[in-house]
Amino acid sequence: MTKRGNTLKTRIISAAVGLVLLGIVMYFFDTPALDVAVALLSAIAVHEFVHAAGLSEHKLLETVCIIFGVAFSTVYFNIFSGITFLAELIFAGILMIMLLFDHKELETGKMAFVFMTSALVPRAFAMLLLYREYDKPVSYYLVALSLCVAWLNDIFAYFSGYFFGKKKLCPEISPKKTVEGAVGGVAGDLILCLVLTYAFAAAMNLQVNWLSSCIFLPIGAVASIFGDLCASIIKRQFGIKDYGNIMPGHGGVMDRFDSWVFVAPLLYIWNIYLPFIG
Repeated sequence: MTKRGNTLKTRIISAAVGLVLLGIVMYFFDTPALDVAVALLSAIAVHEFVHAAGLSEHKLLETVCIIFGVAFSTVYFNIFSGITFLAELIFAGILMIMLLFDHKELETGKMAFVFMTSALVPRAFAMLLLYREYDKPVSYYLVALSLCVAWLNDIFAYFSGYFFGKKKLCPEISPKKTVEGAVGGVAGDLILCLVLTYAFAAAMNLQVNWLSSCIFLPIGAVASIFGDLCASIIKRQFGIKDYGNIMPGHGGVMDRFDSWVFVAPLLYIWNIYLPFIG
């Protein structure tokens, strides 16, 4: 089997394992198991960002980033509240103290990067907990939809690019991505997510806002591509291939959730004003 075929096989196996693990987490959706899973994903993601920035040898820095990252993902922080601002201020203050005492080893740009990623990315994972605010059928649907928008787009884009890709999308950022792959990803994402919505609504006897769904899904798919490209440019500038190796064929947590962390908050906010289903 060719190297390309081996990569494809590995990705399919890893995706299947990921779906099984997702099913297990969803089974414990209303238990502390989900909180633990969100905390773990946030901790691993922060570790991967610290490692990407070349700061993993600074164990105290990594520990502080992970602690605040987990807190931002599992403790309810209203983004407009004073306690949120205070937590961010304390976090930034601790990092600046570290920079002052170790300015020969630490770079301002990298410190700003780990602050940004440790404060913002875990909040995206916290969307899984915020989705629990809705009634059970709707909360399950929102979790499934957020993951499908990100992951189905990635899958369809991969296979569309694999079989039909010719014109490069952003060759200097992500050489393997093609225009044909992006178009196929958005189209496949839209169709399957609409099928998912129809099947779920029919099974639960719920009403669907088709206008909201049809407008959001292409926007969500584009947000997924944007998130993927943002993650790629970070890896390229830091000179790494993957964020980690926890998932064979996919890399680390952020290699798998890079697009989802852009989709999840957008979907949550959109559903507040233009609910998809109910």
